[in-house]
Amino acid sequence: GRLLDAADRRALGHALQAAEQKQIDAIAQCLQQARTLDLFGRKRGLDPKLCSRLKRIRSCLRGLRQARRRLSDNGEVPWFHYQSHFADVFARGGFDIVMGNPPWLRSEAIQPQIRRQLEGRYRWWRIRSRSFGNSPDLAVAFLERAFELCAPGGTVAMLVPAKVMTATYGAVARHELASTATLHVIADLTGTPEASFDATVYPLALVASKSTPLREHRVRTTLHPESGTRLRQWELSGGGPWILAESEVREVVTGLRQDHASLSESITCHLGIKTGLNRVFLDPPPDLEPEVLRWAVRGRDVKPFRCHCRRRLLWTHDSQGRPALRLPPKAAAYLESHQAALRARRDYRGGQLWTLFRVRPALARYRVVWSDLARRLTALALISRSDLERIPLNSCYIAPVGSASRANALAAWLNSTWIRAIARLGAVPAAGGFARFNAQVVSRLPCPRSVLADATLAGLGKNGRTGALIQTDLDELAARHLGLSRSAQSALRAVVHGVPGHRR
Repeated sequence: GRLLDAADRRALGHALQAAEQKQIDAIAQCLQQARTLDLFGRKRGLDPKLCSRLKRIRSCLRGLRQARRRLSDNGEVPWFHYQSHFADVFARGGFDIVMGNPPWLRSEAIQPQIRRQLEGRYRWWRIRSRSFGNSPDLAVAFLERAFELCAPGGTVAMLVPAKVMTATYGAVARHELASTATLHVIADLTGTPEASFDATVYPLALVASKSTPLREHRVRTTLHPESGTRLRQWELSGGGPWILAESEVREVVTGLRQDHASLSESITCHLGIKTGLNRVFLDPPPDLEPEVLRWAVRGRDVKPFRCHCRRRLLWTHDSQGRPALRLPPKAAAYLESHQAALRARRDYRGGQLWTLFRVRPALARYRVVWSDLARRLTALALISRSDLERIPLNSCYIAPVGSASRANALAAWLNSTWIRAIARLGAVPAAGGFARFNAQVVSRLPCPRSVLADATLAGLGKNGRTGALIQTDLDELAARHLGLSRSAQSALRAVVHGVPGHRR
C-alpha cells in the first residue's frame, strides 16, 4: 500500500509540473499576441477574446498550483482507483455490497467541463434532450458506477431522488435496472418516518442485485418486508415512468397510453415567465403607471377552471412579448434604483435591463394554465379579454391553443378525475402530499384526437368557469373518450381519493 501511495504521489507531481508549465507557456503566448502589430502598425493589445482566454488559463494555473501545494503539504492525491487499491476484491469480480447516499445535484450546477466528462463516461447520465427539466441528477451517475463496482450476484443499495422514477432523464437507468438487475425494493420514502433528513428531500430507496431477474420476480415498494405493493418486475421494463401502484391501476394506465395519442401530439407545454427578481417585479409600488401593471398568476392562485390573483406584476414588455424600448417615468425611475440587481440576474444576457424571460407563450391569445406544485392536477383556460391582463409566472405551466373552444375543452380534460389520477401517478413527489405536474408529466397524458374538437367537452369547460357543478358530467364524457370500464374508473378514482384535498 505504501509503495502504491508513493507511486501515486510521484505520478501526480510529474503531471502537475508538466501541466503548470503548459499553462505558463500559454500565458506567454497570449501576451506575445497582445504585443503583435495590426494592419495599421498599432499593438493589438488584450482584446475581449484574448482577455477571456487569458482569464481561463490563469484560473487553471491557480488550480494546478493549489493541487501542488496540497500534494506537498498533505500528500493529497485527488484520485482513487478501485481496481488498484482493492486489487484483491476485483480479482474476485468486485464488491459483494455497494451502498450509499450519493450527492443529489442537477447538471446545471455542475461545471461544464465536468458535465462533458460525465456524459462521455456514464451512459445512464447522458443528456438526451436540452429542453427544460431534462437535466439529469448526478446521483444517476453514482448509481451506474455502483453497479460497475458490484460483483455478479452482489447487491446495490442506494438512496436517490424520487424523481428518477418518472423523469425523462432517468429512462435509460430505469430500463437497465428493470431488465438487467433483480430489483428487490423500490420504495418512495417521501414524507415517511424513514426519511428523517435535515433538509426537505424526496428520497427513493433502491435495493437490487446484479443478476438477471426471473420472469415472475416481484419487487417490494416499501422497506418493510410485510407491507407494500408487490410489482412484477417485467412490468417496469422499457424505460417508462415507474408507477408504484396496484397491478390493476398500472394495467389501466399502460393500456390507455398504448391505445390513445399523448397530449404532446396536440399541444406544447411551456413554463411560465421568469422575472429573475421577484422582489422587484412582484407587488411594485402602487403609484406606478397603470399601463405597466398586470395580475400575476401563481401556482397557488390556480383553481379548477378559475384563478384568484392576489399580486401585481410590473410588466415591461409589449403585446408581442418584446421588451419595451422605454418605460413611463415612474416605472423607469423605480427600476433604475435596482439597476445592479437587474444586471446580476442569471438569465440576463444584455439588452433592456427590465427584460423578462420566457415571455412569448405566456401572452398567447388562448392559453390553458395549470399549477406546477399541487395535490392534484388543476387547470384553467385564459380566453377572455380581461384574461390578457393575467400573466402566468414560472410556478405555472402554459399550453397555448388555437381557439377559446379548444382551450375550454383542454382545461376540462385536465380537470377530469381520470386524467388527474394518471397525472398523479406519473408526477414527481413533493412534501405534504403535493406533487409536481411538470411539462413532461402533462405531455405524457393520454388525449384522444377527438378531445379538443369536442363541443360538449368545451361547453362543460365554459360552464366550469362560472362555478357550475360539472364534475359528474365531465367524468362521464371523459370516460367515453377513453373507453374506461366501470372497474377501470373505480381503480383510477381510488388514486384521486387517496390524495389530500387541494388546499394550500
